[in-house]
Order: sequence, then C-alpha cells, then structure tokens
Amino acid sequence: MSFEMLSTTQVAMLAPQLEKLYDKSCAGNEIVEDEMTGRDIVELGMSGMAAIFAGFYKNKLTFTLAIQFNMTNGRKGADLIGMAGKKILAFKAQYWGPLLEWLKINGVEFLDAYTDTDRTNMYTKKFGFNKSCDYMRISLQ
Repeated sequence: MSFEMLSTTQVAMLAPQLEKLYDKSCAGNEIVEDEMTGRDIVELGMSGMAAIFAGFYKNKLTFTLAIQFNMTNGRKGADLIGMAGKKILAFKAQYWGPLLEWLKINGVEFLDAYTDTDRTNMYTKKFGFNKSCDYMRISLQ
C-alpha cells in the first residue's frame, strides 16, 4: 500500500480513473452533486488549484482524495473536496496522521469537509472532524 501527492502530470495521466472515482464521490454528496463533478476536481488538480492524493494497493489506484486551499478571514485553510475509493479506512489508518501534519507544516489552520448527513458520523468518528454547522440550501432553479 502506498499513498502520494500527484504532480499535475500524474493527475493528467490518471485523469479517467480519478474522474470516475470522484464522480462517485460527488454523486453521493447532496451538497455538491449539482455543482461539482469528477471532471471538475481532476481539472483543479491538473491546473495546480487542488492537491490530488492517490492511494495504491497492489500497484492499482484504489483511493483518492483532493484538497483545495483557501484564505478565510486571513487564515489559511483547506477544503476536502473529494474522497473516494476502496480501503478508505486502511489508507486513513496509515496516512491520515501524516497528511494532517503536512497540512500543519504548510501553515493550514483548519480542514473543512462538506458532507451530507449520512456521512457525518464517518467524518466525525473515523477522521476526527468536529461538526461545526449544518449546511442549509434552498434551490432556486
């Protein structure tokens, strides 16, 4: 099992596989399903606007996550904009701590994840997120 941050070139090479995984992630999230696709996330990774990480098991792309950086009220933050694949908890057990340390070293003060209600327990219990708000929306279309 291995886990690495992909270069923009690597993202382009793995684009079809990554896009497929991120499409599943987006489709399963009621918050982003109408405004983001797997292609959007891959394009952010290819342009350097998001950090794309890939987990490989037996030399096969198995897991991926994407992080986009931001500034909020003068503080450097990041958003977990996509996470998908198999063996998520195995990758989490081995690589989540080092990933959080990497974010801290790079000056990131907080990591946000917008997820639907069904996934809140996984994010809080398995990944250590704190529930800070409920995201509400009225669709005007």
